[in-house]
Amino acid sequence: MLDETQLEIMSSKVAEVLGQRTRGLSAGQKRSLEHALVEVLEDNNFKADKVTSEEIEGAYSVMEAFYPADSLELSERYQALQTLNAER
Repeated sequence: MLDETQLEIMSSKVAEVLGQRTRGLSAGQKRSLEHALVEVLEDNNFKADKVTSEEIEGAYSVMEAFYPADSLELSERYQALQTLNAER
């Protein structure tokens, strides 16, 4: 099971590996990345110190595959257009 120490280690590793790439993620992207990272932790018996940079990059790639930036931008533009049309 994941304890506070392992969570801190994992958070530090994710920040080190992914850096600024985690900023500006949509809610769906965040959930997807979190899910993928939990699977990585499970695969490593919840020992964050055993998680490799490659595994963290892989989790990020999984998130990108499910939530590509291009489709999110189109979705945001569509929602903005819907808001403008509703205000008219």
